[in-house]
Amino acid sequence: MAGRFIVFEGIDGAGKSTLIDGVSEFLTSRNVNVMKTAEPTDGPIGHIIRSGTVKKISQNAEALLFTADRACHTQEILEWTAAGKTVLCDRYYASTIAYQAADLNGTESSKEWLKEINRPIIADPDITILLDIDPEEGMRRVNDRGDRSKFEIMDYLKRVRSNYIEIAKENNVHIVDASRTKDEVLNEVITIIGE
Repeated sequence: MAGRFIVFEGIDGAGKSTLIDGVSEFLTSRNVNVMKTAEPTDGPIGHIIRSGTVKKISQNAEALLFTADRACHTQEILEWTAAGKTVLCDRYYASTIAYQAADLNGTESSKEWLKEINRPIIADPDITILLDIDPEEGMRRVNDRGDRSKFEIMDYLKRVRSNYIEIAKENNVHIVDASRTKDEVLNEVITIIGE
């Protein structure tokens, strides 16, 4: 039996990693074979992105790096689901559209172009869940953990959030209020997955 592909999206500080751990624990307790993964990946291209060694590149160039990483990642996801695993993915192609199409330091990529370069290499998730949170609350959480990235700028995250909401409305994306307690968010997401 084929597995499932579940994607979790949201701005920085929305609680994706914590939620994925909770969902994984819940599904595993019900004998579901779970594979947790994330983008950027730990693969060669993802490692370049995560390392931060590529400095001062345009949104378009960065989008191409994310898309190249995703092309490799998608092949792994398809293999895992074919083997019957339920894949829980922290970010997928909606992240590229939400982040790279938001103006950062005077540059942004066209949403249509981002969709076109991703179209040939993506797998359609069975479920996509957007953890929606006010950027101010998200930034408070990020500050509490103490590891900010170049993307964690308030005005920029407001634009990213707006892009995410637009993507959710255009697609069959479940929007979950991530400002609530971890248990409340987890319970709602488990209900969505159960349905």
